[in-house]
Amino acid sequence: MTWLPLVLVVVGNLFYHLGQKSMPRDASPLVLTIVAYLVSIVSCLALIPLVPGQPGVSASLRALNWSPVLVGGGIVCVELGFLLAYRAGLPLSTASLLASVLVAVVLLPIGLLAFHEGFSLSRGLGVLCCLVGLWLVSGRA
Repeated sequence: MTWLPLVLVVVGNLFYHLGQKSMPRDASPLVLTIVAYLVSIVSCLALIPLVPGQPGVSASLRALNWSPVLVGGGIVCVELGFLLAYRAGLPLSTASLLASVLVAVVLLPIGLLAFHEGFSLSRGLGVLCCLVGLWLVSGRA
């Protein structure tokens, strides 16, 4: 396994959450999201020639199925959800952790049932630790 994808995820999440937490309160969440998407689109277009061995734009467009629609809808929900959560006062230090643990718990049965992923005692204990951590971080302890 290469570490580059995980480094990209971590760096991207750092930029993402710092940016979300710093969004101006007097601007529309939808306008802020549109501007963020425009930056994303321009960045992706600029990176296309720099990623070797990838299919071209037209071949990629022909290969599309319904999944980008699902991803796009999910991205909008994540963007608006975090922006509104930070505006409501959810702390930067715990918002992502709370959301990630909740998503992992919801995805667990989906992965088991829909994608036939394996489950083990160690994974079960890991989920239990995550739930205990979620309870502790949420301030209920």
